[in-house]
Amino acid sequence: MSEPDTIYLDENDENLSQRQVFGQVDSPSDSLKRSQSADHLPSAMVADEEEEELVQQPTRPIRKTKPLSQIPKLKATKKISQSMIITDYKSPSTSSKRDSGSISVSSVKTPRQLPVMPSIKSRQVQGVLIRVFRNGEPHHPGVKVSINELEIKSWEAFLNYLNKQAKLVLPTGAIKHVYGLNGYEIRSIAKLQNRQAYVVASGIFIKTKFQHANDPFTEDLDPPTTGQPTNGHFRIPGTKRWRSPPSNGDQIFILPYSRLNLYESILLNRNTTTTYDQWLIEEVTDLLSQYTGNDIITHLYAITKAVFTEVTSFSYLFNTLKVTDTFIACTEEEYQHAKRYLATMKPDDFFANSSLARKPVMGTQRYIPKQVHIDAKLAINWIHGYDGTKDQTKILHALSDHEVLYIIGAVCVIYDPAAKQQRFYTKHTNPITCVTTHQYHTLVASADTGAPKDRTRVSLHIWDSSKLETVAELRKEQFGVEIILLSFSPKPDDNLILMVARDKPKILLAVDWKRGEVIYSITSKSDKILSALFVFDTIEWIACVSQQHLVFYQINWNAKPIQITAQKESEVQNIYTGAIASDHSGELLVVGDKVGSLHVWSLVQDEPKLAVVKESVIENDVYIIVCIDHNIFLLANGQNHIKIWNVSLNSFEHIQINEVFGTTQTICSLRKGLVIGTKSNYILMKDFDSDNVDIIMRGHITPSICICSNKNTDEFFSISSDRYLFKWNNRIKSVEWAIKSPQLISCAALHPERNIIVLGTETSKLLIYDTLSSYYITTITLKANTGVKSVRFSPDGGDLAIGLQNGSVFIFNVIGNGDFQLRTDSAAQQKNVPVTDVVWSVDSSYLIAVYSDSNYHIWSMPTFSLMQEKNVQNFTWQQMTHPITCFTFDKAVIDSQASAIVISPNLILCCSKDGQIRVFGNFYERSSQILPTGLGNVQTLIPSTHKNMYLMSMNNNPAIVEVEIIVESQ
Repeated sequence: MSEPDTIYLDENDENLSQRQVFGQVDSPSDSLKRSQSADHLPSAMVADEEEEELVQQPTRPIRKTKPLSQIPKLKATKKISQSMIITDYKSPSTSSKRDSGSISVSSVKTPRQLPVMPSIKSRQVQGVLIRVFRNGEPHHPGVKVSINELEIKSWEAFLNYLNKQAKLVLPTGAIKHVYGLNGYEIRSIAKLQNRQAYVVASGIFIKTKFQHANDPFTEDLDPPTTGQPTNGHFRIPGTKRWRSPPSNGDQIFILPYSRLNLYESILLNRNTTTTYDQWLIEEVTDLLSQYTGNDIITHLYAITKAVFTEVTSFSYLFNTLKVTDTFIACTEEEYQHAKRYLATMKPDDFFANSSLARKPVMGTQRYIPKQVHIDAKLAINWIHGYDGTKDQTKILHALSDHEVLYIIGAVCVIYDPAAKQQRFYTKHTNPITCVTTHQYHTLVASADTGAPKDRTRVSLHIWDSSKLETVAELRKEQFGVEIILLSFSPKPDDNLILMVARDKPKILLAVDWKRGEVIYSITSKSDKILSALFVFDTIEWIACVSQQHLVFYQINWNAKPIQITAQKESEVQNIYTGAIASDHSGELLVVGDKVGSLHVWSLVQDEPKLAVVKESVIENDVYIIVCIDHNIFLLANGQNHIKIWNVSLNSFEHIQINEVFGTTQTICSLRKGLVIGTKSNYILMKDFDSDNVDIIMRGHITPSICICSNKNTDEFFSISSDRYLFKWNNRIKSVEWAIKSPQLISCAALHPERNIIVLGTETSKLLIYDTLSSYYITTITLKANTGVKSVRFSPDGGDLAIGLQNGSVFIFNVIGNGDFQLRTDSAAQQKNVPVTDVVWSVDSSYLIAVYSDSNYHIWSMPTFSLMQEKNVQNFTWQQMTHPITCFTFDKAVIDSQASAIVISPNLILCCSKDGQIRVFGNFYERSSQILPTGLGNVQTLIPSTHKNMYLMSMNNNPAIVEVEIIVESQ
């Protein structure tokens, strides 16, 4: 016999008792086919089979039942294979009288028993129970989490789940890293070991001895954590494990490569007499004809958990059914793309957001996807650069002994220069105009602009800089259209804050932020209040500085109503700059003027007295005054002249800043030294014990024009209208080198393999630089008096396409790093409309020119022949740049998009021409979601050097932002 008399059944299959087992008599040829099938499997497939046998539960023998004469009923099938012939146990005379139907009956002399419907072995889902601690907290009790390896969609979804747990909230920001207790970072669910302890962190690992690290994992169930998801991706410890459903025999699911959000099912006959190629050409082609336009199916890919595997024979297909029942069908044209594209993808990533239902389509009904709700969240990972050119964003604030606070758009950035870590307060929805910090608390006050279109008022946020939590939020009509001045009370137990609105510059408001009330207002005699603060370490005295007046007000807050009990104006008439600071004790108040003099005030017999006037301490105006320590002040003007003044010793120390860094805009003091922000968008660090000045951050002066990056690297490049080309190291978060172009740069492109970058200019020239050393290689001058609008290397690196302002498109053959040969047939292609972008197909076989009037020209390569009346959806373009690359969209949907990136087969991330970021569902679902950034209008969006990260540039801000976009479809 070809098989033993005993059949083993899986005891884990709960539905097995309800299934009928049929006997089978195998022919020698059938036995031979099965024995040879394993020879066609790759080593990875054989390894998977051995792993299945290891986890299989104990089995018990069951005797064969007698063959039944009844034809088995096939449930939930789309179509019966034409090659599948099922023989009923009837006489030839009887069979000849039967009418032909969907199941044909053959007349044979020797009755045959029905074939056994082979079962696919179910595999038990493996899970792990771990304990998670917060980074750097030795007394943290730990949180036990149970993870099911087959139900969690991705590592990012696991991190998102951890961030929702109240007991794991980190004061330093969102959870981005998982470490072992030894500091080794974990980046995959598969690396987590059962009943082991791990550490979650937002940044670098802090070695800590956790008191509860060795606590036993008891069988007592922990109560579910608040916010436990109900979608089944995570399991409470101790719950019953999910079991695989019973197999459906040889029913397989086939997806057309051009419509990966659709599928059809078919029954596969193991005893077919047709060849594998005939089966693909006849039956699979007929099955998918409505999706492929009757194009012949020639190749099949199996979708396993780890890889896409090409199926080349029936024996290979039958063995693959032990692992998967889902396949992708390709035509010959699609196969040329699939063998390159699928080789770089993992099925878990490829179908992470797929909405495919595991249920076959009945009859001839077409599968129509249901409306998918997209739940996308945007999280800022890092902000490269600083904006020191605007009054609203140039100020640096010292939060603690080691952190600096500054503003980018509607985001408050908290930067640790030593650890190179950033945290973000992102609760504002409009650009922030003013920020102040509390002297004794971790409280920060930040105000944004209202939105006139939405009729929303100015918002004032009081928030905790350590926990990044909002303590209070105020919206008052008295705040006007914009707040330009904020100042906390110096008392730790007081809730007062002073503010001035831009449209009411003469009125100083006193606000109780805990009660949310404006409790008092002072109208100044000057036209505009430059600065105001509580002085002399008390809330009774307020100093108000305007350009020509310095006035002290004494307020009785206990009186009903509140009233001014005393008012004193400086006898010295001068022109003040608004620079003002108190020493740490509050005894002295130093005010600067426009002739470089200092006015020192103190409180004598409960009355402000001018103690001394230091004339011409610094050249020109005293622009900045910062208290460094008791009786020690830093003084600076706008021309990089900086002095440190010891009031007690009446001594001065000079600090020199190189003019290459730009003029000084702001200075704050940390424990180790000074942090200086310049107008050229440098952030510098000057240690008190050293004469060296270190660059801790650098950025463009103007918004970026173009960003370029290559996969699997740590570097990306950016260009700006300031004519600088920056090479950023995304691992150490700094600029490796910068060069200034002799001409205005309009576009750039990185070679996919060589160490060169090509810069297009507005004067029809191409500048080529070495990306490793910033060495200038050569210049290519085009014979066209017009600007270069777009440059793009082909994915294989063999060609360079250039689109010009006058509509011309040129092609260069790339021979070497500095050797480019112009194709003579490329200059003839011209259209009198500017080219906005040139895009290559993934296989470098097609080139598309996108024009400013939203029309397209498509050329076939390498002949560079223009293709007329071609539907752009028939081509698969590269997945970054113009949204025409997204073959799941039609032209009407995507014309309003500036750039697009394919996240998954049915999810696409787009940067719109209106500056918004949107996540779109596929063409059939018509669903989308806008992702608010709080950073202003986004200009460009490209994949970052890190997985699942993206780089953004803004229209009105020179910073470059790396974001993580987490997408979950429901």
